[in-house]
Amino acid sequence: MRRRTLIAAATIAGAGLARPAIVRAQGFPTRPVRMVIGFPPGGGSDQVGRPLAQRMPDVLGQPVVVENRGGANGNLALEHVARTVGDGYTICHVNNSVIAVNPLLYRNLPFDVLTDFEALGTVTLGGLIVTVPSEMPVASLQELVAYAKARPGQLNFGSGGQGSITHLGYELFTRQAGLDIVHVPYRGSAPALQDMLGGRIQLMIDGVNVSKAMMEAGRVKALAFLGRQRHTLLPDLPTGIEQGMPNLIVDGWQGFVAPARTPPAVMDRLEASLRHAVQHPDVQAAFTAQGTIGHFQDRATMARLIREELARWRPIVTELGLRLD
Repeated sequence: MRRRTLIAAATIAGAGLARPAIVRAQGFPTRPVRMVIGFPPGGGSDQVGRPLAQRMPDVLGQPVVVENRGGANGNLALEHVARTVGDGYTICHVNNSVIAVNPLLYRNLPFDVLTDFEALGTVTLGGLIVTVPSEMPVASLQELVAYAKARPGQLNFGSGGQGSITHLGYELFTRQAGLDIVHVPYRGSAPALQDMLGGRIQLMIDGVNVSKAMMEAGRVKALAFLGRQRHTLLPDLPTGIEQGMPNLIVDGWQGFVAPARTPPAVMDRLEASLRHAVQHPDVQAAFTAQGTIGHFQDRATMARLIREELARWRPIVTELGLRLD
């Protein structure tokens, strides 16, 4: 009898200890959620994060506040979030470059992408495009190669950061084509685009959303899409594969992570808010207008994609001999 009483008391006590955590998860959130973006305002990451932040409150019932923490190709933002308590009130925008290429490039990252974060889900699919100023007298990838070969060391390429996916796209392109083009790394895509419009750089390889407005205004032209098939929003733009470079493939996706040990119930709520936001007509319209394909994939899928990207880029980064401090 005494033993049954002790077991019952322990069960009640255990339930009493567990209950507040459950209540906290069910009541989440009770204050604004912070969305950290590791690049400056106006860039491709910012253009994806801000429309989502407008619609996530439909599910969360609290505002989502965007905070730009640019620098070190997204690493500063990830480092900040890795040190944040996993309570659901801080999430971080990432792309496949930040979350799955940086760990292969940087020697002493103060975080581990596989253990310090929880995947929340991907929100876009796509790839990169090759763009040049509209006044450059080239209309295809082959013509660009010929133009650059006639001017070794005279053209400048602008990337969104040393070691970014845009930088890797440049390395793949110039090495496969045998080109001598100067790499100029920027703190994000937006300032690189401004310098291309100003004539200081002559080439970019970046997301469609970065330069779509300038393409429509006739100030920038696209020469190739570096996906495996043509971009659904740019059906007339041939791929690099179609233009004789079968190994010039640079996929791209964007998503969000939370700090490790964020409670599963809180993760469920955040994931649901992202799914709702991506599928909302207003967000789909905003993404389409900037050349982004909005497509949600759940957090289990994103976790798998991160591991697949790490495995895909590891031999390429090793072959290129790229290492950053």
